[in-house]
Amino acid sequence: MRRWLVVFLAGVLTLAIAPAAMAHDGDDHHPATYLALGDSVAAGTQQPAPFTSNGYTDHLYEHLRHNYDFDNFLNLACPGDDTIEMISGTGGGSTFGSLCYGPFAQLPPGGTSQLDAAVAYLGANPGEVGLITIAIGANDLLACDTSAPPDELNACVAAQLGQIGSNLPVIIGTIQAAAPGVPILAMNYYNPNLAFWITGPEGEAFATASLALTDAFNGTLEAVYGAFGVPVANVEKAFRTFRTDGGDVPKNVRQICKLTLMCEKSQGSYVLSDYDPDTAGPQTDIHPSHKGYHRITKAHIKVIKRMHLLDY
Repeated sequence: MRRWLVVFLAGVLTLAIAPAAMAHDGDDHHPATYLALGDSVAAGTQQPAPFTSNGYTDHLYEHLRHNYDFDNFLNLACPGDDTIEMISGTGGGSTFGSLCYGPFAQLPPGGTSQLDAAVAYLGANPGEVGLITIAIGANDLLACDTSAPPDELNACVAAQLGQIGSNLPVIIGTIQAAAPGVPILAMNYYNPNLAFWITGPEGEAFATASLALTDAFNGTLEAVYGAFGVPVANVEKAFRTFRTDGGDVPKNVRQICKLTLMCEKSQGSYVLSDYDPDTAGPQTDIHPSHKGYHRITKAHIKVIKRMHLLDY
């Protein structure tokens, strides 16, 4: 699947591509601002709070502050943003519009779009940003109804993957043009739908089938990022997404119940989570738990160290 995606996406990458490398100016100054971009995972969302200080970006900044002398953190991520909204702030197709940017903004910081805000900051602060992270694309796929008939669902998924394949090059190309030489670090995603494995035979079938979608989705992200020389933190692997071994409850399911707020272990059994006990039925949350956000942070740190992204 992923080999096919690389070939497919090569046809839609029309922007100039150049691997990012840290620029050296010969003096003792080095950039000290960490700029985070993306969706709710980058914003640290844990329902019902759209923004928290528990996210991987917050933990990563602490690592950067202690180990690389960073002293400023700007998080422009917006919960709910897909690749269309990140570029324009307005919706397209089934999307309504960004919650933080554009004419439908309901949350701070405001402005035309997340990408515009990033470019404006980079232009106003040349040489000050030392690392940019990005997590985007999940909300493109969430526009598809997983309960739809297979043909309809497959058509939607194909269209949304095409949307990511068209928009993500614009996002990365624009950021690289606005911040030449600044390292950009992206991520792939875990699969929260694995939690439904615990609900019975139908849930097991749904969770198993969802792995193919994860493979196609992360394959699309990796193909685009790879074409632009952007390394990817392997969150898919960190969450043991394809480890289907492990006894009565597969390892990937146990990990998703530990690392997200979808499900949890209660009195020896796994149950769907309920973050709002005043509402009938389980209130599952696709976002990471505290442990999950820490696991995502470690995946980013691993890439930073392995690739020497911040060796000045």
